[in-house]
Amino acid sequence: MGKASFISSIRKHGAKSALVLFAIVVAGREIPTLRNATGEEVAVWNNIGGCGSSGGGAAAGAGKWVGRGVSGGLVDLEILQNETIGGDYLYSAMASTFTFHSPSHPNYTLGLSMGLKHNEYEFEGYKAGEDLTSRQQRNTGGFADLGLSFNRIFGNENEHSVGLSVSLPTGQHDIKRFLLKGPVTGNTYDDIRWANPFVQPGSGLYNLGLSYEWTKTKDWGLLVFGGSYTAAFAWDNMGCRDEGPETKSVNDRVLSCQAASPSALTYKVWELKHQPWGDPNPDSWMDSYGAPGTGATGADGISMYGYIGHKEEASTQNVGLTFSAPLAPTYYWEYGPTPNERVSTRIRTNDYTLKLSAGLEITNPNFPIFLSVGLPYVLNDIVERGRLVDPQNYVATVGIKGTFF
Repeated sequence: MGKASFISSIRKHGAKSALVLFAIVVAGREIPTLRNATGEEVAVWNNIGGCGSSGGGAAAGAGKWVGRGVSGGLVDLEILQNETIGGDYLYSAMASTFTFHSPSHPNYTLGLSMGLKHNEYEFEGYKAGEDLTSRQQRNTGGFADLGLSFNRIFGNENEHSVGLSVSLPTGQHDIKRFLLKGPVTGNTYDDIRWANPFVQPGSGLYNLGLSYEWTKTKDWGLLVFGGSYTAAFAWDNMGCRDEGPETKSVNDRVLSCQAASPSALTYKVWELKHQPWGDPNPDSWMDSYGAPGTGATGADGISMYGYIGHKEEASTQNVGLTFSAPLAPTYYWEYGPTPNERVSTRIRTNDYTLKLSAGLEITNPNFPIFLSVGLPYVLNDIVERGRLVDPQNYVATVGIKGTFF
């Protein structure tokens, strides 16, 4: 990605983020009298417990929000603006999480999370002598999957937190590239490949998650440890993948699904099938119930994290580690040298990552602000090469919280 394009994107999306955050601040300051009168008393260090430093959007981005946060209203709002920068891509995502409290059940919360993504990336297809398409820069974006969560805190100091979550595949997961390719062996055809699954706004999967977090408060700060397991389910409506004779080639199966563009959403929840684990053979993508070539070939995943936070009067600093592992690979396809081999080059990703992060909460009783940076290292590359490998990308997060009513 060129420097001019990068700066233009930062200006464009940075302005949007600043406008949204400014509107929240102004709105929040206009209604403080509607909040619970004990709001500032509740938002003390010892009461953040498990869910006080976690939540749907808080787990995303460069790092985890660790700090006093803010509470006291019936609805807490958290907005995180995440920027992921790589050598040839820029991923921008805004995550909004609403947490609903009930005064009669203070240890229980309900959450609603929504996201908006914009991705700029470059790619280069298979190069043949007659191929007129050079390296291209493309944009994808839209609303991400919708998430719902239920959380309970317990313990003498609310140090334990257990949560259940579910996400619906409302975000588009099958955006195509639609490039006009040049004449190859006398034919002209369009590039109907799906975009890389990692730039799709949605996952194409239903996800069910279970999480646990333990928080220990100290005079100087706090320790936060936790983990989560996410199970993935797909609607098996991929007749385009399975139809035809058993000898049907990979190309034919993928191309037929790309032409059909099957939906990931259904009200027939009884038809959802759990994505398989493992990678038993080179054709294991065929065991997936999601559309081949999109993010819907992904599967279950686990994540574990640990953070240390140091509190001061006006801020809280933290450092942490997050380990993430998929339980099955994600596949997508690239062009081959002829029209009949347009998807013959299969790319398999199964990255185990360790993310180092550092964060800063600028403490405010009404609207704390969070800044964080992260470096995700792909452990697969480190093991294969026998040395430390530079991170493939860099992540930055800016966030704000508010409590209302």
